[in-house]
Amino acid sequence: MVRKLFVTLAFAALSVFPRISALDFDASTWIWTNEVSGGNAPVGSRAFRKDFVAPLGKTPVQADIIMTADNSFTLYVNGISVGGGGDLHFAERFCVPLCSCLNVFAVTATNGATTPNPAGLLAAIQITYSDGTTSTIVSDTTWRYSISVPSGYEQLTFDDNSWPPAIAEGAYGVSPWGQITIPSNPPVLSLSNADWIWTSEVSGGNAPIGNRAFRRTYTPPPGQTPTSATVIIVADNAYTLYVNGILIGSGTDFHTAQTYTISLAPANETVFAVFAQNADVVPNPAGLLAAIEINTANCNCTAGVMFVTDGGWKSNTGTPAGFQLPGYDDSTWPAATVEGAFGIAPWGKVAVGGAGPATPIGGAPLGL
Repeated sequence: MVRKLFVTLAFAALSVFPRISALDFDASTWIWTNEVSGGNAPVGSRAFRKDFVAPLGKTPVQADIIMTADNSFTLYVNGISVGGGGDLHFAERFCVPLCSCLNVFAVTATNGATTPNPAGLLAAIQITYSDGTTSTIVSDTTWRYSISVPSGYEQLTFDDNSWPPAIAEGAYGVSPWGQITIPSNPPVLSLSNADWIWTSEVSGGNAPIGNRAFRRTYTPPPGQTPTSATVIIVADNAYTLYVNGILIGSGTDFHTAQTYTISLAPANETVFAVFAQNADVVPNPAGLLAAIEINTANCNCTAGVMFVTDGGWKSNTGTPAGFQLPGYDDSTWPAATVEGAFGIAPWGKVAVGGAGPATPIGGAPLGL
């Protein structure tokens, strides 16, 4: 009975959560500073701003925002941090209330690595007015930038008149970035950007037999409450998935992934935990692969974030008691070992199916 309150098949549950009109990057431009040379830019953080004043007679109510950056970003709306992103292949989605007069969208975008490399910021913002009409702001040369990141630059009162206009690098789809996955537009969640991960025991493509534990914790930006999550997951050889300690489902065939849509109770964080099992009698390939989308109800639209299995997950060579629970302390766990991207041998392409049975595999805890 508990599982029925939290899990449904993905296609049955998607209609439960509100979707506003489609928002995409089709009219957006990748932008950066004037430091780009030969397609590369120096590493470091840069500041970007876009002021918005509603047309005469219009009162803005909320903004639905999709954004990504190469390599990462933090977004502020009217001086308040509303979230960020760290994977340029996935856009993050935010829904925030607006002031009735001036509104400022400010971004700290960071070009990572140790040597000059491609850098860019991409955004689309749909403004909804009190009369139900909408308009759209995109990243383009009307945004302004600063090579330094001044203190307080994200505030409404900051004067950016001396900042130069952003430099256009190319329309959405341009190389090297190509297409970007957008949460809830509608969801196009896939495993294509996920990595196969396991513990550090992998050697020569093989790992010891036995059970292992994995965890990934998501903390929403202030003022946002996750309402649902969609998970596509598969493991070699088997897994049981838990979300906030609740047993969601299991899979026992690494050729086909399972899809779950989970309703989330209000919480300060969302914990995804996996009991994974490498079967057989001798060391052999083992791996975990997953893609996750979290939706957040805020205002009258939907915010969303996507992440995949990668080095940001934590792993344990055992399965400590209570590891699947939200309050468990995994601070001493090492990062998961990345074995390779989706499609690598010996797994190749993985099919995606419906939800797995709501029963634990052998040795896995029962959950809440």
